[in-house]
Amino acid sequence: MENEKELTQEESLRIIHEMISAAKNDVKADSFIFLLWGWLVFVASIGQYILILMDKEWNAIVWWLMPIGGLITAIYSIKRNKKDKTKTNVTESLKYTWIAFGAAMLIIMFFNSMELFQVLPCIMVLYGMGLFLSGGAIKFKPLIFGGIFCWICAIAGFEIQNIYQLLILATAVFGGYIVPGYLLQMNNKK
Repeated sequence: MENEKELTQEESLRIIHEMISAAKNDVKADSFIFLLWGWLVFVASIGQYILILMDKEWNAIVWWLMPIGGLITAIYSIKRNKKDKTKTNVTESLKYTWIAFGAAMLIIMFFNSMELFQVLPCIMVLYGMGLFLSGGAIKFKPLIFGGIFCWICAIAGFEIQNIYQLLILATAVFGGYIVPGYLLQMNNKK
């Protein structure tokens, strides 16, 4: 084809360098999101557990942190997408993984007849799936192990049908989101 322009070696190296930089930025952004959601769910789980122990009827109020987290995530993603024009296969697969996660989460949260303590293990299974797939996509083993850890916590949650599931959920996000999130952040600083 005559219209195709052959790239010089310098142009080829520049394009490769831009793609590597874009992939590194994908990984850096993920540490923020994992830490944000890890801490939000951790605080909400522990907070609700404490409020239940205090016999407060409004103990679920702490979960209003989740829409705040959704708003922060949306704003962060919009700003990031404006700044990073380059799309990689990793970015796209992560985007669709977490869109599927969000859709499944909303269906479980709003269209079921289960009690809270039956829903939490299902949510931990979803956490495990999202973390496992994200870890595989960015080739970061702590996220993969974090996903497996969430699945183990889900199994424990199915066995324990009471308020202790909130502590299991807090443990799941600590081991699945928070620890890998900080490891990812440290890995990005290298």
